[in-house]
Amino acid sequence: MVKDKPMRNLIIAGWLQRLNGMLFYLLLAMAVGLAGWLTQRFELHFDWSSQARNSLSPASQRLLSRLEGPLAIRSFAPRNAELRSRIKALLEPYQAIRPDITLTFIDPANQPQLTRESGVRLAGELQFSYQGRTENLGILNEQSISNTIQRLIQQGERWIVSLEGHGERKLTGKANHDLGSLGQELVRKGYRLQSLDLTRQPTIPRNTSLLVIASPQIAYLPGELALIQDYLSQGGNLLWLTDPGNQYNLPELFKQTGLQVLPGTVVDANAAQLGLDNPAIALVNQFPDHPATANFHLLTLYPFAAALKSTASETWQATPLLQTQTGSWNETGPLTGELQRDETLGEEPGPLTLGIAFNRTNNDQTQRLLVIGDGDFVSNSYLGNAGNMNLGLNLIRWLAEDDNLLDIPAKTASDLELNLSPTIGAVIGLGFLVFLPILLISTGVVIMWRRRRA
Repeated sequence: MVKDKPMRNLIIAGWLQRLNGMLFYLLLAMAVGLAGWLTQRFELHFDWSSQARNSLSPASQRLLSRLEGPLAIRSFAPRNAELRSRIKALLEPYQAIRPDITLTFIDPANQPQLTRESGVRLAGELQFSYQGRTENLGILNEQSISNTIQRLIQQGERWIVSLEGHGERKLTGKANHDLGSLGQELVRKGYRLQSLDLTRQPTIPRNTSLLVIASPQIAYLPGELALIQDYLSQGGNLLWLTDPGNQYNLPELFKQTGLQVLPGTVVDANAAQLGLDNPAIALVNQFPDHPATANFHLLTLYPFAAALKSTASETWQATPLLQTQTGSWNETGPLTGELQRDETLGEEPGPLTLGIAFNRTNNDQTQRLLVIGDGDFVSNSYLGNAGNMNLGLNLIRWLAEDDNLLDIPAKTASDLELNLSPTIGAVIGLGFLVFLPILLISTGVVIMWRRRRA
């Protein structure tokens, strides 16, 4: 019996060891299952990429806060797991902020009639529905998705009316001097465009959000001026793009503002520092703290511009928005040869003002006017230069009283490429191909030698 006691102890110890092992694996399985359950119930996201490109931009987040109801999104995507997962990944950040954003997948092969009625042309195309308004989207990225939501949020219809019939730049034109590219971008932002010839339709629509006068080449008739003046007296917003030369009778509309267009064309010696051969391209890279240019820091270019001035006014508040740098002046002579400022000809030194924003309270509402001494900077030829497009959109939003809606910038992926110098590349290559294998072999030899000695 004495000999059996140690044996029983060994058997009991063995069973306890097995039981401990089983309990360990059971607890480990429970911990793994609990961790999996927690990951399904709770999510934590960390975005360490450059510019946080895997997260919604602050502008998109502010935009979602403006939604006043549910937003329904339908994706007309075939049963392709990879495509549908990419679409879900794009929209999940939106749904995380706004749970009332719903996503429904529709297989075009199973519902061809609904696909045709919805105007879907691309696999994976999205259809957004918000408060009775719908819009389709075929380009899938944050910029396009947020811009689509931005257009749907827009309350009412924003009509931008541009005058024509006097050689003006056309918002729908394709010529180099026209503004068609800007017009297309405005349409994508949710605005509606209309051209108006006051000799054929002698009235400005009452639902006009913004009236545009873009560099007319002949004078307006007295009756046309009276219609524009009546529109202004009713509190309408107006954008006047002018250029050097004859201003015809348009300055009469701005007598109360004290506006003055200086003679000549603005030349800027700073343009040569950026490699611009034409001295008649003025540069503006600093902007005032004004709602139309708030947080705007991009360089903008103004070819063949006229300088502006404004004296004090009792009814209008004037803010210079666009100002050139020192080293610029309004050249009144030919733009050939070596140019020098001649103060005896009324050529004033920079900084010169190229754009002035006016506002006043009219009929208990804020009325906004903007005069810019250059129509080329938003023309088809120059709109893509520097920050001209972004500035043009900001100015239009302010004039149409939509400056509370922000543009969604496209994100760049600057950290997807690793650019190394040839020397660093050679060091890394030799390290992995030569030095690291030698180190591993040497370590193995040392360990084997020490074991043999032991």
